[in-house]
Amino acid sequence: MAASKLSTATLTTSLKHTTPFDGICAKISAFYFDLDNTLIPTRAGDSKAIRKLADVLETQYSFTKDDANLATQNFLKSFRRCPDNSQTSLDSWRTHLWRESLQQKHKHLAEQIYPQWLKLRYRYLAVPPDYVQLLQRMRRAGYALALITNGPSNAQWEKVAKLHVRGYFDCVLVSSDLPWEKPHREIFYAACNFLRVKPHECAMIGDKLETDIKGGHLAQLGLTFWMPLNSSSSASQCLDDVEYKPHIKLNNLLELYKYFPRLNVTAPAPPSTTNRRSSHMPITLSGGGNVSSSGSGTSVSSTETERAAAVRQQQNYAEDAYQRQWAYRRGGSLPAMDCSNSETENSCDSFI
Repeated sequence: MAASKLSTATLTTSLKHTTPFDGICAKISAFYFDLDNTLIPTRAGDSKAIRKLADVLETQYSFTKDDANLATQNFLKSFRRCPDNSQTSLDSWRTHLWRESLQQKHKHLAEQIYPQWLKLRYRYLAVPPDYVQLLQRMRRAGYALALITNGPSNAQWEKVAKLHVRGYFDCVLVSSDLPWEKPHREIFYAACNFLRVKPHECAMIGDKLETDIKGGHLAQLGLTFWMPLNSSSSASQCLDDVEYKPHIKLNNLLELYKYFPRLNVTAPAPPSTTNRRSSHMPITLSGGGNVSSSGSGTSVSSTETERAAAVRQQQNYAEDAYQRQWAYRRGGSLPAMDCSNSETENSCDSFI
């Protein structure tokens, strides 16, 4: 879902807005983000990538328009149905899907087409710049951040790596690495344990009522924010028959500014002295400074010494948290992918 543009004036105005949730918002110290169709525009991005690739097949490989559209749509259907296969690598599996999607006369091009699709895919899945700024402001404001995503491990970790989102989060949890997936409360409690926060201090943000919002309620999180795929659809407007209703509906993530005024403060926060941060926290110094030496001899001020000590303490804790996080992973080979599982990264309900 693409981020809408909000001017500085709009943000300033929104900060003056009061809501019935102000008291609860003031107690929130951690945010849990869903990945697909929340932080990154998976549905829209994959659609754009496949349309662009159809043009590439016409111009670079002399496909007819009909052949290009048929091949790309066949691939997208197969990819949605089963995005991963535990018996082989992601590259091998996707190349196989392309080979099966092409007409006989074009099957030999699968190895060339696949990397072009992959490049286009991650171009269009990029985190919107406004969302990146939001995550940075959250960190500077002192909030703990976790990314909690359902789906096959290899495919989801590839997204995390290629989109460079890992550094924004203190904790990243992928359901296939764990004994639970959203909406099971334990996956949320795992994030709470890593961040050393209590459930009522956390807010869950996601696009799915049946996983993100229901899970947030089952785990008794402080707030749930729902960002429906299509905010203008009738399904997103009527919640009468929904058992677990979101506390707040968002059109996009930038609306969080009006609920958390601290996000408008741009001054960098001092190094954390708490032990709630997990393995994915970039180690930074207050004000971006570094321990340095000057002249022919090393001269380190007491302030710089304190900063260096704080960095070492955070690094030691990060290593410990890293080991704790990976202790949750099953290890070994992953189970075979159940293509009927609606919670896989490319489930039909996420892409149609």
